[in-house]
Amino acid sequence: MMLSSKYKPAKQLFLLMLVLLSQSVFGSEKSSSMLFSQKKTQIISANFDAGSVSILDRKTGALVKESTIGRDIRRIALTNDGKLLLATDYLNDQVVLLDAKTLQTKQVTAVPSRPFGAVFDVLNQQFYVTSFEHDKLLVINRQGEITQTLETASTPRGLALTDDGRLLVTHSLSGQVSIYDVTKKQPKLSKTIQLVDSEADSVKTNPQGKPRLLDNIVISPDGTQAWLPHVLWSFGHDFQFQSTVFPTVSLLDLTVGDEHEIIDERKQLFKQINIIESGNRVRIVSNPHDGAFTDDGKKVIFTLAGSEDLMVFDLSRQGKKNKKRHRRKKFQGGVKATQIYRNVPGNNPRGLLIHGRELYVQNAMSLDIAKFDTGAVGPFAKVKLTQANFADLVKADPLPKQLREGKTLFNSANIADSPNFPMAGDFWMSCNSCHLDGFNFTNRQLMEDGKKDRFSNALTGHVDVRKMIAGDVIGAYIDIIQKTQGGMGGDPREDALPLISVESPPLEAAKMMSALNEYVRAPENLPYLSTWLRLDDKKRYTHPDEWVNSAECADCHTTIYDQWADSNHGMNMDHPYYRFQEDVAAQSEGEEFRVLCRGCHAPQMVINNDTKALSGFGDMYSKGGQDLKEAFAHGKSVSERGTGCVFCHRVTKAENAGGNTDMTVNIKDRESYVFEDAKNSMLKWLSEKQINALPAKHKASYSNPDLYQSSLYCATCHNEFTTGQGANVNDNFGEWLASPFNAPDDPKKNKTCIDCHMTQDVTDFDNRVGGQSTNDGPVKSNLRSHHLVGGNYYFTGMRNPEHKKMSIDILKTALTLSVDKDGNQFVANVTNVNSGHDMPGGARRQVWLEIIVTDANGERVYTSGVMKDGYIPKDARKFIKVGVDKDGKPVGLRFWRYVKIGKDTRIKSGKTRSERFELPQDLQYPITVSTRVLYQVFAKGLTEKVRNAYPDENIPDPEVIELEKVVQTYNQN
Repeated sequence: MMLSSKYKPAKQLFLLMLVLLSQSVFGSEKSSSMLFSQKKTQIISANFDAGSVSILDRKTGALVKESTIGRDIRRIALTNDGKLLLATDYLNDQVVLLDAKTLQTKQVTAVPSRPFGAVFDVLNQQFYVTSFEHDKLLVINRQGEITQTLETASTPRGLALTDDGRLLVTHSLSGQVSIYDVTKKQPKLSKTIQLVDSEADSVKTNPQGKPRLLDNIVISPDGTQAWLPHVLWSFGHDFQFQSTVFPTVSLLDLTVGDEHEIIDERKQLFKQINIIESGNRVRIVSNPHDGAFTDDGKKVIFTLAGSEDLMVFDLSRQGKKNKKRHRRKKFQGGVKATQIYRNVPGNNPRGLLIHGRELYVQNAMSLDIAKFDTGAVGPFAKVKLTQANFADLVKADPLPKQLREGKTLFNSANIADSPNFPMAGDFWMSCNSCHLDGFNFTNRQLMEDGKKDRFSNALTGHVDVRKMIAGDVIGAYIDIIQKTQGGMGGDPREDALPLISVESPPLEAAKMMSALNEYVRAPENLPYLSTWLRLDDKKRYTHPDEWVNSAECADCHTTIYDQWADSNHGMNMDHPYYRFQEDVAAQSEGEEFRVLCRGCHAPQMVINNDTKALSGFGDMYSKGGQDLKEAFAHGKSVSERGTGCVFCHRVTKAENAGGNTDMTVNIKDRESYVFEDAKNSMLKWLSEKQINALPAKHKASYSNPDLYQSSLYCATCHNEFTTGQGANVNDNFGEWLASPFNAPDDPKKNKTCIDCHMTQDVTDFDNRVGGQSTNDGPVKSNLRSHHLVGGNYYFTGMRNPEHKKMSIDILKTALTLSVDKDGNQFVANVTNVNSGHDMPGGARRQVWLEIIVTDANGERVYTSGVMKDGYIPKDARKFIKVGVDKDGKPVGLRFWRYVKIGKDTRIKSGKTRSERFELPQDLQYPITVSTRVLYQVFAKGLTEKVRNAYPDENIPDPEVIELEKVVQTYNQN
């Protein structure tokens, strides 16, 4: 029967009411790692790094079904009809749609990096998923397909859906909560709330800092409030467990149209989180993670993942705001914690479910569930344990035993776990309190939040590290734990616990640190330890045979190969200056610390586990990549020293963690042709013919233009920070971000790294020069030059005069010089007009002013910056950055040990430095002033050290380049 049009609105309203009624059965929905089935007879669990989803019998805890679907399952969402289950696979960058009854996979969908939160919208019959790393909110239909992708504020993570169609999104590392209107299929951002920083306090152990690590949202049963467990990061001073990370729960008022933080009801340690133990000490807790309300709405319970506790707030006992309160009596922040249940059985409690008086707590590290009783009705009822090991989430833990132990230690602040060798002082903080989910792009946020006045303290992280986590990793970890986590005897208040020896720790402590190192070196963390380089493969190392010799690429890409081979990115990265610096690093911190250097300078050696000392300097003087060509001609595999073709063109991800080779390279999934890896010349010829016949597949496998165009791609190596201590050594990317060249809204001004350093005409970056990247291939209107031109004219110039000229040409475009005379003062103004970073960039470069004044008789009457025997005078006006230790002494070659900046006179992009010189009083006019801006890639003193280290090598002096010169004659008036 057809319904007349006048009744259609009524029908739509009726259907809407049915949907809303259906939704109200579920109440507000939140993203969770553990759910009840539709009839609440079963528990469904996302099993984190076990990579599986499980169904358990709620009454007995028996494991009914388990399905391994990925690598790291963080959140699950169930449709209202109980038929479909969507799981986020955090480390595999995918979501998996499952049959909720059988756990059979129905659809696997690739999504932007690190999907985390998931929730189902009953009204619109669609899922919402957050992409934590790529700042996206995804809308996914019941078929598992992405239907919409919305850009969000940074680091979206937790999700919750209110009954009236508002989607709340936490932004874990910015302390924000976004609210979307989802009453229609197209989500619409209506508001973003910035949680306030807890103000700084002169007493460092009082709660203070920025809201961070917001993973979850807990909405009250009446829908009026949202509770947000998180921590505060306080990096305004040196990093230390009692003054850096504070457990916190923030509250939002969810009044429609007036959503806001209820600032004076924030729950903070020593204030509202204040349970007194015997001895009159406050019970310290760490890492609030998830929470849930009891059915009657009277209690809200939170898991404390680090200290492994439960925290209870009883709302029936909260103090009420009283407008008639005496003016001297301050409001105390509403309800306070009424119970902290210490030591939940199992390791790392995260998810929890409540129904009636039954409370189920999910342990992420021990992969099991503990069962509790929430207590009878009444303000003094306590949460009690009813069954320590109620259920095992998996049949078997897929992680090796040592790796599991290491990951558990990384997440633990519970001193009861290892009372003789605790990981933390007084339950306060775990490694995960700062290094969220290990070592990944979140490191960027640590460094950003830890910025201080770099002239007084440039450190973000661990202070006074004994070793840079290389060589003696056991001692390095114990040292860090003692100084910054208060563990291993490092808590000054725990007099009974002796300080564990760093030099010769007890066997049990050494075993613990070995396990911790296993997790630190996990594939998703720092597999090569001192560099952030990662290989996208199940194995840690490759064999040289798995790489394509860059000389092979020359057959079809001759022009590009010839440009690259003599460049500073080519094989001449292996030179005496580099080797000398690498040896200093190894002697200072341990042999394994070499990989910090090799991550950028010889990454293929790192990935091939080629740890032998560098020897022979043939590469330094070999022109045109001849050594590679000879190896290729003889079918020999090589570990290229430099950044070769396959390495650069198989980078699949730029991490944006601060540099130190924070990238992922993949060589296993590249498209290959039959006989491509053959050593036989005839088979190799057949392979090349296939590529020529079907070039699209080859091009797609080695081309990622979106990544290459991004300056972040170059930042992976050209940004650098000190390991452990987290101080910026080189911040070319940050300098570019702050420069006039970073102008995405103005294409005429916007210049990325490759727009300047990979252009054919380095004197005019706007002049696009065409050419062929492939022999007999199409002519491109803007051929990206692989000369990779920069400020190091010295090494590239030894091989190729064209390279040397281009390097000097680009240097001479960077600065302008103007001069003036003001009475008896001479002023030189140097402006950085054409460099997108501070000038000079990189390390070891020297830029300075040379002033020569001659009088009317042609006599020199004043000089500044005139070199003597190849050395620049100490009083010369240099544009330079100097790192110093805590006592103000320059760290020199041990640059990774700097604590603060002693001096930084470099010229920022678009800025001018004016240097004034006091001229002698009795000058015979007219006078002539010759002013030059000079540049030298390495100082004479460093060159002498390198020569002494390698006396048999012919190491020339790096020449001095004149960047600008102005000669001006002045009369007395």
